[in-house]
Amino acid sequence: MAELILQDIRKSYGNAEVLKGVSRRIADGTFFTLLGPSGCGKTTLLRIIAGFVSPTQGAVYFNKDDITRVSPHQRGVGMVFQDYALFPDKNVFDNVAYGLRARKLSSKELQRKVPEYLEKVGLDGLGSRLPAEMSGGQRQRVALARALIIEPRVLLMDEPLSNLDASLRVQMRDVIRSLQLETRTTTIFVTHDQEEALAMSDEIAVMKNGCIDQCGPPTDVYRNPQTAYVSRFVGSANLLAAEFLAHGVDGMDRYRVQGTLVAGRTMDVAENGRYLMVARPENITIRMKNSEPVDGELEGRIASLQFQGYRTSFHVVLKSGEDLHVETVGEAETSALGRGNNVIVSIGEKCLFVPEASA
Repeated sequence: MAELILQDIRKSYGNAEVLKGVSRRIADGTFFTLLGPSGCGKTTLLRIIAGFVSPTQGAVYFNKDDITRVSPHQRGVGMVFQDYALFPDKNVFDNVAYGLRARKLSSKELQRKVPEYLEKVGLDGLGSRLPAEMSGGQRQRVALARALIIEPRVLLMDEPLSNLDASLRVQMRDVIRSLQLETRTTTIFVTHDQEEALAMSDEIAVMKNGCIDQCGPPTDVYRNPQTAYVSRFVGSANLLAAEFLAHGVDGMDRYRVQGTLVAGRTMDVAENGRYLMVARPENITIRMKNSEPVDGELEGRIASLQFQGYRTSFHVVLKSGEDLHVETVGEAETSALGRGNNVIVSIGEKCLFVPEASA
């Protein structure tokens, strides 16, 4: 187990700067997710931690040990890949035992530990099977057991669920998180799937163009996005241009949004004075238009809706022509609303305001 310290990690390929000074201290036992789109630098950062790629600048520490120039097999890391990377000619037992044999453990120790870890990942009794005889979810469990059995200082996972279907992804993320909590292994998990990140992580680092745009616990990143980019990438958000009016003594600043007065929290100062309102779909209420809108309300028309049992999603086109996504959960008063209805949407005070330049 180890605390992981990233110190001003930079990586360039020619004139292309892939990582632009990433620094972070990740506490021992943390499930830490690098979240972002393709090309943001998350996999390059993972490969630098693993030792497969050398940084152009900066250092990587496990506890107080500088392992920046240490070879991958000497770092004490376990790795789970997107494509499983199992040996096709070896059975499950031998795949899981591979790292232990490389460490010269006795046959007696192998016979004790391998079945123990197969049981941990739900593959008890399947040690004689070949990878080709197993489902994708089972192969991923084998890869997970192989990575954990060596008791790594740090476990690295590169998009490990992306090749699985939706139901298996949910099942495997529960397995991975349960084992991580049991072993308390410091884990770095790379994904572009925000649902995975929110469900599994102690901390999420949202990456953009080689930098960490925001980092923190899932609840904080979701509820308090510091930038428009984070608000759109983590969850769903409505973004509307806003004009700053005044600071409020109650901690809520006042803005004008599409002609109406809206109160909310300002996350950062916009140097050019241009802001965006961030409103989560579930924080907006909707009702039939039976009166004129007041402060904090906007008029629109329901372009479409989707009833999904416990919730209903509305696509509202505002009078300005801009789109708004609204979600209601178990609200009987919205059951009469239908496509084409003129409605009033209320923003409330859970909205945030971020610089327009942060998108």
